[in-house]
Amino acid sequence: MHDFETTMALGQAEYQDVIDALGADGLPTAFTQTGGMNAALEVRLDGGYSLLVTEADDSLAWMRSEHKDWGVGLFAPDQAYDGDCLAADTTDDGSLTALRRLIAHVLQAAVR
Repeated sequence: MHDFETTMALGQAEYQDVIDALGADGLPTAFTQTGGMNAALEVRLDGGYSLLVTEADDSLAWMRSEHKDWGVGLFAPDQAYDGDCLAADTTDDGSLTALRRLIAHVLQAAVR
């Protein structure tokens, strides 16, 4: 069993390509855990808003080989782990391209 820091570093390494790609898109992203060691990617947006990226039906898979799809939720400042979700959606496509489309869709839905 690994200590917390090692576990988090291993989880981040699994998704570093996604973290880097979203960062290059102007979406600063970090690997995080939302409590109870439930993994997620957190995209920090202007104004303190954030997107939490998980699997479509659960927390993000810790091992990339178990990753299958995406879920994205938009949260108000300081509400990312326990607040009301402002907009959310899922896709059964686990690719980076699908994640980018899903993020755009969630953000567009939030401004409607």
